[in-house]
Amino acid sequence: MSAKAITNKPYLGHHKRLRERFIKSGLDGFHDYEVLELLLTFILSRIDTKPIAKDLLTKFKTLAGVFSADPQELQEIKRVGERTAVYLKLLNDTLGFVFEDRARKEEIQFTKTAQLFEYFKATIGSKKNEVMRVVYLDSQNRRIHAENLSEGTVAEAVAFPRKIVEGALKYRAVSVIIAHNHPGGVAEPSDNDDNITEQIKNGLQTVGISLQDHMIIAGDEYFSYRQTGYLE
Repeated sequence: MSAKAITNKPYLGHHKRLRERFIKSGLDGFHDYEVLELLLTFILSRIDTKPIAKDLLTKFKTLAGVFSADPQELQEIKRVGERTAVYLKLLNDTLGFVFEDRARKEEIQFTKTAQLFEYFKATIGSKKNEVMRVVYLDSQNRRIHAENLSEGTVAEAVAFPRKIVEGALKYRAVSVIIAHNHPGGVAEPSDNDDNITEQIKNGLQTVGISLQDHMIIAGDEYFSYRQTGYLE
């Protein structure tokens, strides 16, 4: 990059400094808009990406909100076209894909709450609607299969206990872990969450399968029924 180019377009020098900061120390010390700004430089290299990053965060509030936004909504932001919108959606979906791949390759220990939270945060944490995800495990706590049952209101999904029991039998699971997200909410269970957990636990017990945990994901926070002793 020539000195003349940087002089004529100062933001090019800023882009370069952002990349150098990342190369030197990762994302430590980055503001959320700087993370987004840096990501956008790889697809919008010839324009100043800081205003775009800030406009996106103003509309969608958080990085997770930006990445999980509908591509059509993203394009309502000035200078965000279809290519950029698809790029942001791809980044979000890639994170979930990576964690699911790690789970298939047994790199995620589902007995460790911290890893479990990171897995569910990556796979359903940014969903705009409530999603119930189910992980079926063998006797060694290894993932056999995982799936999202549906999107909607988990509390109203009366078919979930039956579907989960059927899935556990189909995949010959020894135990099951479930999680759902609270979009824009807090990681605290409602009475309906308690009720659906009880129904799923009891349904699995009738066929000799245990419910290891039900985790509620809300942003960077979570609630674990296992940690509270509710499932003992």
